[in-house]
Amino acid sequence: MAVEVCSNCFSPRIAPYMGYETGKRFICQDCGHISAVTLEFEDMDALVKVLQVRRDESGESE
Repeated sequence: MAVEVCSNCFSPRIAPYMGYETGKRFICQDCGHISAVTLEFEDMDALVKVLQVRRDESGESE
């Protein structure tokens, strides 16, 4: 099942925002970012892999 996430913080907690004259937009319920662009992953495992790579590249630890 596809997972759609915030393009800013990768949270799956996104909701439709406005949309009449501004076109389709989403707001992240975690970071408050408003965007017309979301990222879609095949499944939750694919999202977790991307987040792990980002964490490893930034040098953060668990």
